[in-house]
Amino acid sequence: MRSRSVKLVRIVMLNVPPSPGPRVGIFGGAFLRVSNAGGALAKSVGEAIANRGLIAVTGATSGLPHLASRGAIEAGGIVLGISPARNTKEHVEVYKKPLDGCTYIIFTGQGYTGRNYLTVRNCQLGIFLGGEAGTLEEYCVGVYEGLVLGALTNSGGVSELLPEIVKRFHTSHGGAFIFGTEAGKLLDEMLVAYRSLPEKTDYRIGG
Repeated sequence: MRSRSVKLVRIVMLNVPPSPGPRVGIFGGAFLRVSNAGGALAKSVGEAIANRGLIAVTGATSGLPHLASRGAIEAGGIVLGISPARNTKEHVEVYKKPLDGCTYIIFTGQGYTGRNYLTVRNCQLGIFLGGEAGTLEEYCVGVYEGLVLGALTNSGGVSELLPEIVKRFHTSHGGAFIFGTEAGKLLDEMLVAYRSLPEKTDYRIGG
């Protein structure tokens, strides 16, 4: 197991290594109590991303995304965290968010809503597990960004409802949506869908 120190980076990312493939956002419940099964599922998401040599992107948050990011780091992966706070002190003391789930952190000072947009904007794929209102917001941004989005429908929360939301309120902006119950299989299907999409100009940070 390889340990990694957290590098605290402001808005312009000069020393984040380029990803060998698409960056994968992890979106999910940061506040609800996590069950043992939910925690194991979240960890498997991070491991799946790291084992495929991809960079994970999170909101530098708590809950399920934190457990997923810890799984990625423990598997030797890299996690880019995008914080709602202006600095480390605000991140920990005001937002009550951990630092140990990220290899790099961008401090945005944009609050939750601004952070959510920037997190989605800086990945090409997004995996959803569990989730509350903020997760639903991230899904909506992902749709309009034309990303390949996937949901673990056995993780509860908003993710459990996304199949019905997609069915009833389908809006196409060039992306794709995939459902599954196993992290590695879901991610592989998402990667196939991503590679089948027309190539787009990518202005994402570090991309």
